[in-house]
Amino acid sequence: MTSDQTDARLSPPGKVKTASGAALENGQAPLIRRLLSYIVTEDLPAGAHLTEQGLADALQVSRTPVRRALMDLHAEGLVEKHAHRGYFLTRPARALFVASLDFPAFDEDTLFERVATDHLRGTLPKTFSEQDVIAEYGVSARLARRVIETLSEERVIVSGKSGAWEFNPFLLTNDASLASYAYRLATEPQIPLLPTFAVRRDLIRACRDEHIRLLSLPAQERTARLAFKVDAGFHETVALCGGNPFFHSGVTQHNRLRQLLEYRDAPDEGRVLVWLKEHLDIMEAVVVGDLAEASALMRKHLTNAMRHRQDDPLLTASRHR
Repeated sequence: MTSDQTDARLSPPGKVKTASGAALENGQAPLIRRLLSYIVTEDLPAGAHLTEQGLADALQVSRTPVRRALMDLHAEGLVEKHAHRGYFLTRPARALFVASLDFPAFDEDTLFERVATDHLRGTLPKTFSEQDVIAEYGVSARLARRVIETLSEERVIVSGKSGAWEFNPFLLTNDASLASYAYRLATEPQIPLLPTFAVRRDLIRACRDEHIRLLSLPAQERTARLAFKVDAGFHETVALCGGNPFFHSGVTQHNRLRQLLEYRDAPDEGRVLVWLKEHLDIMEAVVVGDLAEASALMRKHLTNAMRHRQDDPLLTASRHR
């Protein structure tokens, strides 16, 4: 099972139905939907040869995202791969009218995350342009521009001397990580003590279920990306219960900044199990109405995480390089 399939088990995207046969909007639909729409529009027969270059030309993107889309379709059994020959449709295009496929759409948040993770993986060049984002992900210029503007406003990326964009190097330092925890310690333990705090049992229940599902996965499937989604979701849930939009906005924005650090470091299995337990304890205190205890547990949780980062010999060594 791939990490993307694992992510879908925790947060399944809405199903994409091609029953109407109408061409999906070129600019905002994810590339895989555009590819399927193209196959249906061309009424390709079973066994039709799907070439990367031909599809890239038809969809006006580079071959790299087309290759990824074909791999996803292969995993779903909609195309088959022949060695040294490429991909071929396993069913006629008209059969896609009744196929329901679980492929996430690129909205602004999803693209924000993909750009960040692909930067860390080295998929994106060190400096990149709006056109690079359009070609890599098959999105519209409008969506690419919005995400770049958001990344810039939040100082995740900065404009280089050449005018191209590059990621803010400070956000990937351990000093930045420690500064992040200092900020969080000054704010998040206060949220349960806010006079506007209200126990949202529906939100807490859903958040708790996400934690239980993550715990139930084999260790090798608890990826950094997946662990961060559950972690960030917990802190945003508590902030949402706070009933103060400034606290909630601060937590949400800060999660987007710290995700680079979290994705960079492979998850420590022992630490993941510790913070999952700490999160569950905090939620239990919230549900029973012991908000002072929830505040104290939140402070302890963040302090433990900060000490772990300070005490990690690899992180300490990298800080002094």
